Amino acid sequence: MFDHLSLGVRDLDAAREFYDAFFAPLGAAVSSATAKELAYGPGGQAGLFYLYPVDGDQVAGLGAHLAFTADSHAAVDAAYESAMERGATAIRAAGPHPDIAPSYYGCVILDPDGNKLEIVAGTMH
Repeated sequence: MFDHLSLGVRDLDAAREFYDAFFAPLGAAVSSATAKELAYGPGGQAGLFYLYPVDGDQVAGLGAHLAFTADSHAAVDAAYESAMERGATAIRAAGPHPDIAPSYYGCVILDPDGNKLEIVAGTMH
């Protein structure tokens, strides 16, 4: 349903360390990297998710909400733990949240730049 997503970050190198670990359990990896852009895709294939340094000439700004799909509860847990170890702030801890939907299993965090990231394994409906 989308072509790609972009986020602005304050420090591209620090963001890479965070997102490399965050995406690993979800099956995504870096597909291209330059000083002005970092792209991730499933298995390192074509970029679907881009990071840009916020320097006044960036494509994306700070402060977004993105939801990612995970294949399992274990993948949600692993991505959540790796994010927390690298400076994320928990908004909703990884686990079942029947208040959202009966089969919802996921988490919501803020990355070190304040972007809201959600990981979902299970339906929202």
